[in-house]
Amino acid sequence: MRNLSVFTLVVLLAVASAVPIAAVAELPLATDAKLVKRGKVLWLQCAACHDLAAAQTSDENEDIPKKIGPNLAGVIGRRAGTLKGYSYSEALGKSRLVWGSSTLDQWIEKPAVLVPGTSMVFIGVPREEDRRAIIAYLESVTR
Repeated sequence: MRNLSVFTLVVLLAVASAVPIAAVAELPLATDAKLVKRGKVLWLQCAACHDLAAAQTSDENEDIPKKIGPNLAGVIGRRAGTLKGYSYSEALGKSRLVWGSSTLDQWIEKPAVLVPGTSMVFIGVPREEDRRAIIAYLESVTR
């Protein structure tokens, strides 16, 4: 068992203890340093539109341009379409999604499939291992 990832161990423990797999799906994936490092590199495609740093509130930062997408600082556990100061599509605002590892995985894979009518034009990340890495990175920097 030396080479099993923490996520694999959590799944094994959940199965052994009869914890529903849906509950396991929402557990953090961000425990493997290599996965997080890979996610940081893959995040560059997201960084064109999204910031991760907490929003600056002082007047001296008014000249900092906002990106086209919402700031993702603190996104884990937040209800979709609720960040103040960002104009979301009506579809996302009505989606009632809460951002966790499972919903982020579906969103990053194909945003328009998860929420038809979303204004996010990103086509998605088809490879599961790439999505897991991005989510691991997000979890490591946004909590």
